[in-house]
Amino acid sequence: MKKLVLFLLLALFVTACGDPAVDVQEVEYRPRITVEAYVYPGEQIKDIVLTRNFELEQPIDTAAILLLPNVNQVNATINGVPLVFDPSTFTYYTNIIGDYNTSYELKVSARIDGIDLETSAVTTTPSPGFDLLDNDLGDLIYRENPANIKFTPSPGTDFYAFSIRAENATLDNFIYDNPFIPDLTREDLEDTFNDFRYQYNLLINVDSYSSVPLEYEVLGLDTWFYSNYSVIVYAGDKNFKDFVLTAKQVQQPDGNFIEPAFHLEGDGIGVFASAVRDTLTFNLLQNN
Repeated sequence: MKKLVLFLLLALFVTACGDPAVDVQEVEYRPRITVEAYVYPGEQIKDIVLTRNFELEQPIDTAAILLLPNVNQVNATINGVPLVFDPSTFTYYTNIIGDYNTSYELKVSARIDGIDLETSAVTTTPSPGFDLLDNDLGDLIYRENPANIKFTPSPGTDFYAFSIRAENATLDNFIYDNPFIPDLTREDLEDTFNDFRYQYNLLINVDSYSSVPLEYEVLGLDTWFYSNYSVIVYAGDKNFKDFVLTAKQVQQPDGNFIEPAFHLEGDGIGVFASAVRDTLTFNLLQNN
């Protein structure tokens, strides 16, 4: 299970105009509750990860990363329903099933470094309407039969993310004769394997009220192995969109540092967002 742990201080950035050289010693460290939580209509709300941030250039106590109910006096709710800690996964959950076009409020309080902190956030799930026209594209020939993902959008939701994964990727079925990085060696791939296995792409500001299906074509830069592929398509709310677009883009071209759009009030950083999601598959074959 993917767990998001934010080690960097994201709550306060230096705003010296146009100066990309930032002395991290000048940045005031403040403990924060770090949140990773998503709501998906039709699914149980679970796998909520609550952690903490750490001061830059200081040793990180890995045993203290997770916020634990007894150790950190965690109190967390969604729409007033207490979250339950699962010691087998070190995540929080509730039996609430996500619904369409519904607002959910997350509230978390915890003690970090002897300081009582609180954060809250609201996400509103997309409206019904998003639907993949085909969940299995079958066998496709590399660079001859593109994987065209067609879907009807969710009205009012203009952001769609595609998580593309080669399911049985190995060093043996990598496409070494690809036209993009033709000189890549087996030794090179050993160091960057997951950079090729996992890909993602986005559609932004689409016509969410389109009367015809929208389409995304999985390109060669998305597929680096002769393999079975799974593509998870997300129709994301504003929180989802803003986090994906800003979480890694913290420095502007002129050198200014900016804070990502977290949509968490109080003492929190991270993401509390919602999306409708579905999965399709295809099998990429070599041209004989």
